[in-house]
Amino acid sequence: MRQPGRIVGCVVAASLGLAPVSQAQGGPAPVEAPAPVEAPVEGAVEDPETDEEDVAPTPVPEQPTPATASRASSRLAVLPVIVTGSEDIGLAARIRGHLQSGLARGAFTLVDAAEVERVARGGCEAATCLAALGRATGAAFALRARVTVNDRDYVIRLELLTIKGGVVMATSEERCDLCGRGEVGTLVETQAALLRRQLEDLIQGPPVLVLTSQPSGALVYVDDELVGQTPLERTSIAGTHIVRVVLEGYVPEQRQLALATGVRESIEVPLRRSPRAIRRRSLGWAGVGVGIPAVAAGVVLLVLDGREIRSDCSPGDRNQDLGGRCRFIHNTDWSGAVALAAGAALIAVGATLLRMNRPAKRTGRVKLEAAGLGLRGRF
Repeated sequence: MRQPGRIVGCVVAASLGLAPVSQAQGGPAPVEAPAPVEAPVEGAVEDPETDEEDVAPTPVPEQPTPATASRASSRLAVLPVIVTGSEDIGLAARIRGHLQSGLARGAFTLVDAAEVERVARGGCEAATCLAALGRATGAAFALRARVTVNDRDYVIRLELLTIKGGVVMATSEERCDLCGRGEVGTLVETQAALLRRQLEDLIQGPPVLVLTSQPSGALVYVDDELVGQTPLERTSIAGTHIVRVVLEGYVPEQRQLALATGVRESIEVPLRRSPRAIRRRSLGWAGVGVGIPAVAAGVVLLVLDGREIRSDCSPGDRNQDLGGRCRFIHNTDWSGAVALAAGAALIAVGATLLRMNRPAKRTGRVKLEAAGLGLRGRF
């Protein structure tokens, strides 16, 4: 009976400069044929409670194509399996065959078992052995397997490590109680497949999201988490994500993106003005358009304040004093001041609205210049 085990992933960014992600994407890659599985020698201990024939499947090498050749950037060496607690001398070879089957079709190349055996016959525990293995085979990674057997109970521990330095990047340990050969083989292949995906993620690197918007400066949310402003370039986690772009005065844009391992995804998001921003801009133009004439009228009224109203006086008219000055004068100081203040306020509000809701790549500016007794506006 098989019991659930545990899968433990360890990322060593310092040694690789990469980070594993949650979902792997890989296509077929050339796989070297593993060494033939040795037949159990006479006298080996067989499982008395199972009739299954345990023959480890042999991966079939694929013909390399330009796509697969470009992805086979790393080589993986499967070290000799270390077995304790069992007298079955063929168990290690069978476990190794199942490991190679689970690792087949990965985005890397499996080193031929015979090449590994020539350098690492005893399991290659020392760092010097790993270095020699790397020089001899060109491998960048190694897979170490330890199997502990107690009657029909198995504990299988796998370690994925770097050839340089022997740093363990990921581990997988599973326990299988009262298991037959077929169950053990299936368990080993499943463990190897999980480590294969983690290795592919490390080789290919995480997906990269490049996001720009028109206009720029928009806030970017990935799965409701603020990650920065446009233009934005950052690594992410493989899988489906909801990306939302928000900028004040514009309609928020939301996209669903499927990010794949090792893929650089470039997205440009054009933002549309929000109806509220359009109304505010219209109000801004109206404020400036009404404010400029009001300021001009206020200035004129202030200039006229205290001057004679010649239309109400004529030469020799009794409305003139002895000095010939008309006793009717303009009293427009208050109305001029009110018009000037109201016009200036309208211009200030309108200019603020225009600046806050200006179109992309344009600077909303209002410049006032003196023009005789009035003001002239330039936009």
